[in-house]
Amino acid sequence: MAAETGIAWTDSTHNPWWGCSKVGPACDHCYAEGVDRRTGETHWGPGVPRRRVSEAARNEAYRWQKNADKFFAEHGRDRHVFTLSMGDLFDNEVEKQWRHDHMGVMEDCDRLKWQICTKRIGNLPKMIFPAWETAWPQHIGVLITVVTQAEADRDIPRLLDCKARFGIPWVGVSYEPAQEAIDFSRVCLAPKRPGSARSGIHIDALAGRYCESGMPYIGEWDINGPPPRRPRAHLDWIIFGGKSGPKWNDRPFDLEWGRQTRDRCTAAGVAFFMKQVAAFRPTHDMVPEDLRIRQFPEALL
Repeated sequence: MAAETGIAWTDSTHNPWWGCSKVGPACDHCYAEGVDRRTGETHWGPGVPRRRVSEAARNEAYRWQKNADKFFAEHGRDRHVFTLSMGDLFDNEVEKQWRHDHMGVMEDCDRLKWQICTKRIGNLPKMIFPAWETAWPQHIGVLITVVTQAEADRDIPRLLDCKARFGIPWVGVSYEPAQEAIDFSRVCLAPKRPGSARSGIHIDALAGRYCESGMPYIGEWDINGPPPRRPRAHLDWIIFGGKSGPKWNDRPFDLEWGRQTRDRCTAAGVAFFMKQVAAFRPTHDMVPEDLRIRQFPEALL
């Protein structure tokens, strides 16, 4: 637990447990795994038990809730709380009771603006409280981590479906550590069929609409039939950043990916937040002046 953190887009971190398994390219050289190992233990990997923190630590958020008026007076907004920086709320290998206990804490602490960040958005619908299916707490939002176009094509439609289905107040993407250019204005829903003149179905995830993609896909959406269900949601926030630590330069990183994303976000009215460049110890001064943008979704203000 940390009432203060160096993560620029949040105020505090809350971790009811430590441990996770790697599920994608963003997990390489995981900072949280490194922190865990420096304690002399490891809780990373499939089949490896996660470590639940003490009850006092799990309930730290209640103290922040109690002091919410003081925080608001100092900052002009409620405290932002990132959960889980040392694991994943929707980890398959976390006990159901642990998850439910933590969701209960989040639900109770409604003067905190909770920022769930997950790499397992596909698990959200089957792991939340049944009550959240019809009454999602409006002080809780969801980020997913995607760092390649393939991940964006796979997970952003799932995230937008969750936003529309459950009424999540805001959703976003942690595009960090960025590993290639991602076009959030052209996310693939259905790929081009081999040998077909049709080029698939795509959505502009920033504007929440279908985008031009040539002749419609002949399948669920036949050229002579109705289109599939229209997108009912759009992204509210994108956080962009590079890799830090001793292996910061082991993969490509290009600030132009950030500029392209910023421009698309600006055009669509979506919040853009440039966290850091790729460096061993990145600082905000390293970010070019035109990218020193730290915007938040309206629901977080």
